[in-house]
Amino acid sequence: MRILYLLMLSAILSACNTFNVVPGYSPYVSLAPLQIQGWQKSDTIGRTNVDRRWQDFQDCGVKKYFDGSLDLNNRYPGMTSEDVSKRSKAIRSCMKNKGYIYLGETECVDGKNNKLTGLCN
Repeated sequence: MRILYLLMLSAILSACNTFNVVPGYSPYVSLAPLQIQGWQKSDTIGRTNVDRRWQDFQDCGVKKYFDGSLDLNNRYPGMTSEDVSKRSKAIRSCMKNKGYIYLGETECVDGKNNKLTGLCN
């Protein structure tokens, strides 16, 4: 009877994936560059001036850098969720008007070879 209980417990735990010691590896998660690095000038992809890009973000309304993750979706005192959404859209639109494009993780990371593509500096 104990063996039956152990087998049932093992089946339940394995169905919950608790025995998976090494979680699935995704290069898009582990190698993903900072959010700010995905914003590239369309004519200098991979060579965008990082100081100028930060200045352009500040000009467009970004207040805090947060080590490259920016504050595009932060809710500051007195802001509603709608205000946050409008602010984020306005910043993105402003950056696009300045000639920037956004490259996502799949363009910044070569998932097949587990390395960065060099397009996001």
